Amino acid sequence: MEMNVHVDEDGMPSSQIRMQVPDADGNPQEMRQEMRVKNSGMRMEVKVKGDPGAPPPAHREVVEVQEEQPASRRRPRPPAEPVFRDCGTGRDPGCDMARDGQYAMDAETYRGFMTALKSQANEISRQEMAEKMLKRQYLTAAQYGQVLDLFVNEISRLEVATFAARRVVNPQHALGFASKWRNSISSEEYTEMIAEQQP
Repeated sequence: MEMNVHVDEDGMPSSQIRMQVPDADGNPQEMRQEMRVKNSGMRMEVKVKGDPGAPPPAHREVVEVQEEQPASRRRPRPPAEPVFRDCGTGRDPGCDMARDGQYAMDAETYRGFMTALKSQANEISRQEMAEKMLKRQYLTAAQYGQVLDLFVNEISRLEVATFAARRVVNPQHALGFASKWRNSISSEEYTEMIAEQQP
């Protein structure tokens, strides 16, 4: 028996096996087997030399071929996404949603944001700070509602609500905040504005 193994320029292996086995009369008969691996599949060619009409030899051997993908060809798996994001608002469905490809503030960022807003005693200064900070940050509906609660003046609250609405990742969950206005005109204006938002 003679076996030759070759590797082509793409790194794919092939082998050639030659054996001499006796036929029914005891005369030597040459068998040749070639195997080639192509991409992810295998191609096998079997060539037998000798008397084609002779019965097969009495002894047969079964060879199992197991195909393994080379380590260099395996693709690494991407890292798993976090199972739970904490946005500082408990079980918040908006925490795993995105708008414009951006997620809402995480818990640590949100706590810092709220602390900064609460440190402003003047509502006008607080409103200006909120608008500046929300140019780069996104909110969940729950975070948005808590920000609105920082404004006692209904006009300021509506202005902040209008500005911040386009930064809410799940605006459909903020429809119920219309009840934060005692003035029915402001409440209706808020409802129309938030209903127009598309996540």
